[in-house]
Amino acid sequence: MRRVILILAACATLGLVGGGAIVGLGLYNVSAQAGHWPGVGWVLHTTFRNSVRLRAPDMSKAPDLSDPDLVALGAGHYASACAPCHAEPGGERTATMRAMEPAPPRIEEAVAHWQPNHLHWIVENGAKMTGMPPWPAEDRGDEVWAVVAYLEAVRVGTAPALPDPGVGGYCATCHGPVGGEVPRLDIQTPGYLERAMRDYATGARPSGIMAHAVSLLEDDEMVDVARYLSGEVRDTPPPPAGDARPGGEDLARRGTRDVPACVACHGPGPRLDGRDRDRFPSLAGQHEAFLATQLTLWRDGVRTGSALMTAAARDLTDEQIDMLASWYSRQPPEEVEDD
Repeated sequence: MRRVILILAACATLGLVGGGAIVGLGLYNVSAQAGHWPGVGWVLHTTFRNSVRLRAPDMSKAPDLSDPDLVALGAGHYASACAPCHAEPGGERTATMRAMEPAPPRIEEAVAHWQPNHLHWIVENGAKMTGMPPWPAEDRGDEVWAVVAYLEAVRVGTAPALPDPGVGGYCATCHGPVGGEVPRLDIQTPGYLERAMRDYATGARPSGIMAHAVSLLEDDEMVDVARYLSGEVRDTPPPPAGDARPGGEDLARRGTRDVPACVACHGPGPRLDGRDRDRFPSLAGQHEAFLATQLTLWRDGVRTGSALMTAAARDLTDEQIDMLASWYSRQPPEEVEDD
């Protein structure tokens, strides 16, 4: 027994010495041209597949992935953030992308063998030892479903054409033609939109989609973009079908000694002193799904930075959030005054 222990100890010592030499002396060739040693690629890929399937979220958390607005939002983000590596459907990667080790697969190949919840985990978390980054904002798995909706459309062959991701019109690929989770900006002041973009840029307001979008802008461009988006003339979207859910107006107009009513800061109608529209966004006429998502983020502590909003939202139930979003989305938008 003692001899066996000595042999095992000697093997362990040799392993440590050999490993130290490989690391300390740089004996392992890290060149991407050299590739992995035989078998390493299989181990990594097998580990990756099993790890994703173990950790993927339950599909019960997924929204309607066939929602055209959700697919369009995912397409807009994919066009600028993902297509440079994975190419657009039917397209080809650049020679530089194909030379990566491992090379990012064409998008049709990348989605072929994964379920939507698996894709959600990959997009949200990225993958070590590859060029696949995690989602740019933590705790925003709700946004990731938009990309998954687009990828699922790619998988089944119904994906829409990608919008032009050029910087000049990039914001307009989502704001305006896409509803649902994408907010209307023409009902906000340029000052509010500029503040929001700067918050997205610093991470004060978490959004992976918007963090990527504002990273395409120079700091001094935000003023012009905010003015353009606020003053952009576009067809007024039709109001949501059906009547507002009962109770929403009462909630919006009800305040407490510590927390003023929603309308006191966000309208419609006169605000409290100091509640200007450059700091407090107008909510009348905003998209219902967007309002519900933002209230949920405030309630759950994902959005921070305003003690007043945190106090106003922390005790809201899902039903109350839906009531408020339903009522506000059906109110006539307030006019934006020119500078």
